[in-house]
Amino acid sequence: MIIAGTLPIKGLDLVRGKPRLEGNKLILNNLEIPISMGTSTLIASAIKTLEYFGENELEVITAGDIGEGDGSLKIYNELKEVNDDLLVIHYIKPKISKIREIDFSPKIIADAGGMYAAKAANIGDKFFLFLPDVGELSFLADEKAYHPAYVRGFISEVDDREVPKLIERAYKNVKMPKYLVVKGEKDYVVSEGKIIKTIEEPKIEAMECIGGTGDSLTGIISSLISLNFKPEEACILGCKVNRVLGEISEVKPDTKIETLIKNIPKALKILKI
Repeated sequence: MIIAGTLPIKGLDLVRGKPRLEGNKLILNNLEIPISMGTSTLIASAIKTLEYFGENELEVITAGDIGEGDGSLKIYNELKEVNDDLLVIHYIKPKISKIREIDFSPKIIADAGGMYAAKAANIGDKFFLFLPDVGELSFLADEKAYHPAYVRGFISEVDDREVPKLIERAYKNVKMPKYLVVKGEKDYVVSEGKIIKTIEEPKIEAMECIGGTGDSLTGIISSLISLNFKPEEACILGCKVNRVLGEISEVKPDTKIETLIKNIPKALKILKI
């Protein structure tokens, strides 16, 4: 599995290599990266998930980008050389022409910017899995929006009760991947536009306040898919693991995401995965 995404580090050139986790820091080649949220959280979560199964075949492609797009462009160019079975595209500035140049023969999972780029380029059906939250789902469901900031009001002002309608609208009007996980108060697992499972227990309200829990979910699910779990099973189990993490970590609104990440093997064991 390859994870590709930017880091908010100004001037960081393209880095490609196998990461390892030491305490609350990622080590990638000679680079030390704090675990906070975003790409670093996704990577750390994948490492801990794979570690539980005795695997460590994970590669990372990253670069610094603080919104100017320079690091994102370097990552897009590097993705032309990807030949792994599974690619996860995370925080990256959407560039329509560049996302269309990627080799789509591997399974490609998209979250955050990777998902926005796929939607804007109208090539969502070339992807394997999207993992939006409810707000991002509103963007996916709005066939006229090319950026989350421009979602029409009647679509953007939604709550979890309207998620099924948004899912139906997205698959009717927009090119979408076969699989979808909508992250929120309830997690929805979708296959070919149909909701096959909703997961809402355990419900830990403090989880909504902790930055990075959506990134950790993406890391867990992607890792299970890379380990050859069936996609539907991987999505359902990943949602359950992420919720159990909140429970066993006894989270509070100020709990750091690294606390949850270190408990991933424990959560997997509790669920007997």
